[in-house]
Amino acid sequence: MRKIFLILAAVVIIIPGFVFAQENQPVKKKAVYFYSQTCPHCERVNSYFESQGIYDKYDIQKIETSGPYNLDYLNKFFDVFNVQPENRGYPVIFFDDKMIFGDQPIIDNFMKEIDQVPATEFPTPELIKQNLDIKNANIANMGNNSIPIPILMLAALTDASNPCALAVLILLLATVIASKGKRQALLSGLLFSLAIFLSYFLMGIGVYKAITVFSIPKYLSLVIGVFSILIGLANLKDVFWYGKYFIMEVPLSWRPKMQAILKKVSNPIGAFGVGFVVSLFLVPCASGPYVVILGLLAQKVNTARTLPLLILYNFIFILPMLVITFAMYFGSRMGKIEKWRQKNLRVLHLIAGAIMLFIGGYLIYTWI
Repeated sequence: MRKIFLILAAVVIIIPGFVFAQENQPVKKKAVYFYSQTCPHCERVNSYFESQGIYDKYDIQKIETSGPYNLDYLNKFFDVFNVQPENRGYPVIFFDDKMIFGDQPIIDNFMKEIDQVPATEFPTPELIKQNLDIKNANIANMGNNSIPIPILMLAALTDASNPCALAVLILLLATVIASKGKRQALLSGLLFSLAIFLSYFLMGIGVYKAITVFSIPKYLSLVIGVFSILIGLANLKDVFWYGKYFIMEVPLSWRPKMQAILKKVSNPIGAFGVGFVVSLFLVPCASGPYVVILGLLAQKVNTARTLPLLILYNFIFILPMLVITFAMYFGSRMGKIEKWRQKNLRVLHLIAGAIMLFIGGYLIYTWI
């Protein structure tokens, strides 16, 4: 009875320990290697694998290609990677969803590349195709995904409500009305708004291209989020301490020059030309939200998707300019509109600050 008990105890202790040890042994990564016995390049790869202990470290299935079945099987692998018939040959090795062709590329890159992928199964043409389809679908989804439209619209509304952009238009319309009347002022306001739209759209494309030239770090969303919060705080500063230290509008030292330029405009063509010049004055006060959006768009690097979004952003940006222009034409006085703008300066900065704080918080939250 005692012997039976000892045997059962040994079984209970030894067998689970053996099974546990087997399960915890590292699983070798798997690859399929096609070669020919008469190929000197294949012999070079084989010698390298043996000298480096690669056959021991990895589970490599070697397939000699002299037989018609094996050659047909190799061609199925090449078909998955769309390799032209004239470019096929050996030695070639497949693992995960990758292919390395040629002796020197295999010697230089095999261990480095296989260590970067799971390679838990022997590859087959069907399995590789499945993996490649999934990877391509993910890449396509990344390219098609962009920033949420509500975030873009909120940033554009922040830009659109900027007091300095509205002040510039009001001064322009008042100048043209005084010299040419409402009809000319209407055309001037529309062409001025169009010039601002084109100028900011082109600047946006330039900044977007400049950002995408460099590799985008994974923490760019975090940086943009922090930048957005800083813009929000700067606007909130103008709510409580307007004019102290700095203002989120056209710098005071620039205003006399800008006003002198605007007062010289007397016709729609002049308003269109001045719009491009004045857009440079607006950069300090109306570029923060735009830079935030451009940074987010640059992470996607999808120009076809970016251009319509830039058009939408800049249309929202000039929308208040269009509203003021038509309001003027249908009876509103520029003095009354300017008085409203002056009275609500702090409210406009409060709205801009709150929106930018929200966008910054959203970006940091989604990054974390």
